[in-house]
Amino acid sequence: MDSVAVLYGEGKGETAQAICASLNRRIFEGKAPAPSDMVRRGIARLVLRLLRSTTQPLARTGPDGNPMVYYRNPILEKCGHPYAATLLEPSRADTSSFVEGGDPMNAIYMMLAPEIARNATLWDKFLLDSVQSRDVQWRFVHETLMTHELAAARLKRGQSVRMKAVAGGTGLSMILVLEQLLREGYDPSLISATITDREESNIRKAQRLLEKLAGTRLHLNSDPGAPGISVHTEDILDESAMDTKTGDYDIITLVGILEYFPGTTYITSEENLGEPAPEGPADATDLIRKIGRMAAASGHLITNTYRLGAAAQLLETFGKRFRYRGREEMCRLVAAGGFVPTGKFASANIFDVEVFEKRSG
Repeated sequence: MDSVAVLYGEGKGETAQAICASLNRRIFEGKAPAPSDMVRRGIARLVLRLLRSTTQPLARTGPDGNPMVYYRNPILEKCGHPYAATLLEPSRADTSSFVEGGDPMNAIYMMLAPEIARNATLWDKFLLDSVQSRDVQWRFVHETLMTHELAAARLKRGQSVRMKAVAGGTGLSMILVLEQLLREGYDPSLISATITDREESNIRKAQRLLEKLAGTRLHLNSDPGAPGISVHTEDILDESAMDTKTGDYDIITLVGILEYFPGTTYITSEENLGEPAPEGPADATDLIRKIGRMAAASGHLITNTYRLGAAAQLLETFGKRFRYRGREEMCRLVAAGGFVPTGKFASANIFDVEVFEKRSG
């Protein structure tokens, strides 16, 4: 967590550059982290039983006067780890079932850097390198590699490339892609990247990091879709606040978000836990249609599936609710936005990461 504070906080630019350089080497020169083996998956099932038997949901009044659910667990409370605190504390009412991004999620990515992993605590390894977290690291690596591969292919042909990270958190994957493309000597005037998230705090962190990195700080701008790099807030649940540009983006990443929206699933957390069917105004199909309108003809969408397993159910213990999809369900879902499979995908224990192409007609 200290490395995350350095990466996105004020000052310490040299250290932030060193962290990004280490992540860059790990992703582009090393091997993707292997998904957890059978032994670790077996341990995850035991941990799930332990946490279910020791976790107690409680209610308290939130800042808006409405009741909010939080959780007590003596094991996690005793460890005092920031990520454990994130699991136990209530979220905002409108995101109560989300695994919120920001610092806790970025701490998982930091475990990819060998220098940081070597200095991790026992609880870091338990929480940030678990079956679920190892798959999150794996997903992050493949999202980054696939984005870079698609962008580099266009640039090698002398074509411009317009990229967008939707609900991108602090945009770390896209930032590493940009750093790598610029390091490889591609013409910056042909590269446009936009990073969006609904949380203003994530956008500020992305802006600070971009300003620290030598390769990106020279290309910041405030015009989404124009050459250079722009970051701004965007609420994908608010139609009026969505990007009004249509058919503009060659590569769109939508990673770690569709699993919170109902529609075209093989099961949901509620069904799995015997709870009432999920309710909510937003549907994954509506979101994919919005993404489809953003994509250029023959543009690409990079997204992930989310499969049911003990490691995923660990988060259900703390009120998180998911909509589970395999590749078959994901293919049906993205078809609503005009996307078809390209055949490029990678699979781990919980996630698939896959590239889809926009087809007209």
